Amino acid sequence: MPAMRLPSHLRLKHASDFARVREKGASYAGKYLVLGVLKDEGVAEFGYGLITGKKLGIAVKRNRIRRLLREIVRAHQAEIAPGWHFVVIGRWRASGATLQELERDWLKLAKRLGILLSPAAPPAS
Repeated sequence: MPAMRLPSHLRLKHASDFARVREKGASYAGKYLVLGVLKDEGVAEFGYGLITGKKLGIAVKRNRIRRLLREIVRAHQAEIAPGWHFVVIGRWRASGATLQELERDWLKLAKRLGILLSPAAPPAS
């Protein structure tokens, strides 16, 4: 059975979308990633974009980081609150990071910026 993929309509594809998140949104930097977010009430789901610049290394390394970041977003897509656009930018340290390190960094930034759904309250006993 093939792995569940992220639908392509969730991706930010236009430079103007990336620029809007950068100019009007908030961002935080972690050890391996920078996460920029912008609340957009007109979006039923969420939109995401990935940026891996040349500081990360050759194309093979940049593509590997993009695959890892896409996997992190895919794994946590049910936890991401609707109505957000976010851009994940790989910092230079990301090329040496494992999936677990990137995921930990992404979760920390996502929680700090409030794009994750709040977990259900545990039942009172």
